[in-house]
Amino acid sequence: MIKIWDRIKSKRTILLLFITSLIAIAAMEITAREYLKQRIQNIIETQKNEFRYRNDEQIIEFKNKYIDRLNHLRGPSSVRIKEKPPSELLFSVLKPFSKINNQNILIQGDSWADAAKFSQNFLKDFSERNHFGIVLGGVRSYSPSPMTIQLKILRDDFSIHPSIIIGIIDQTDIGDELFRYNHQEVDKSGELMSLLPEGTNQSVEAQLLESENNLISSKFALVKLLTHAILHFKSKFLNRKIPTVILGRQILSPLVNGVDIPSAEHFFYKMNRYIKTVFADQTTKYLILVTHPHRKHYVANKTDKRFKGEVGALVNQVIIKSIYQEKIIHIDFFKSENNKFLINNLVAAYIKNDPFSHLTQKMYSDYYYPFIFGKLKNL
Repeated sequence: MIKIWDRIKSKRTILLLFITSLIAIAAMEITAREYLKQRIQNIIETQKNEFRYRNDEQIIEFKNKYIDRLNHLRGPSSVRIKEKPPSELLFSVLKPFSKINNQNILIQGDSWADAAKFSQNFLKDFSERNHFGIVLGGVRSYSPSPMTIQLKILRDDFSIHPSIIIGIIDQTDIGDELFRYNHQEVDKSGELMSLLPEGTNQSVEAQLLESENNLISSKFALVKLLTHAILHFKSKFLNRKIPTVILGRQILSPLVNGVDIPSAEHFFYKMNRYIKTVFADQTTKYLILVTHPHRKHYVANKTDKRFKGEVGALVNQVIIKSIYQEKIIHIDFFKSENNKFLINNLVAAYIKNDPFSHLTQKMYSDYYYPFIFGKLKNL
């Protein structure tokens, strides 16, 4: 009789443990669902907004062809509109190039060059009045190395042969060349071919999509979280091709601390290679290099220390020693007649609390690009 009772107690204990475990798992599932709720909603909204970028076969083909060579292209918003061709991921035609134009101008560079879109009304009017063709090639975070490859692609694959190239060299280009684009593939002659191993960015995008699809699937929330952790481990430790994340403080460090001799020589090499590529095509008559100070080149107080490094000074050294110096014009805002205007308008000029000191849209449209193009009238 005792043995039977013990068995009953044992079964009750097991059943109680089982029920308790189920309740605990159910509670954890509810907590996990609540934890993932906003994240899943964000993914769904993002996938809707980026539907064409992610699903259009021509866009996918374009990305697969160029993204490895260039490290990255423009983002999904550049091709959101159905009428936009896949090439908008790399460049935009404001006014087509033509032999009957007085000049055909290509703008290259990072977000400062991409900001030409904020000045389109001015640029369109300028191109009509002066009979200039204009192609906008600005892509965020580009610097001389990706600009070099981009220029080759524009010439070879799209027959874009500018007579004038405006190369916008941002202060952050020093750090970009040191940290963001430190892996480079060159051919036997030393010509730059690509900035990442083949398949790198494709695998990054593929893994991001795999992670997102897992989170919005119909699986239990706990299973999603476990799978997400496994995918994160896989992407971080098993795929060695994926580049490490470059931090803003790394990119800004040459400006904050100043540029040492090895870093300067590294930048000189990348700039000279870009300049050589610019003039490899006899169609190109002039290279306009543009540099502009960041806010912290002026500000000095208890909370903000003035930058020690300045890219315009490095660009000047490159030009002085270049065999193409007579064909290069340096628009240096730091030393221009607009310098006093900028000093007097620091608060209004730069986006508030932006560590990379981008100008406001109004400053790009009314101050930055009009000043640059005002220098081109007599060329």
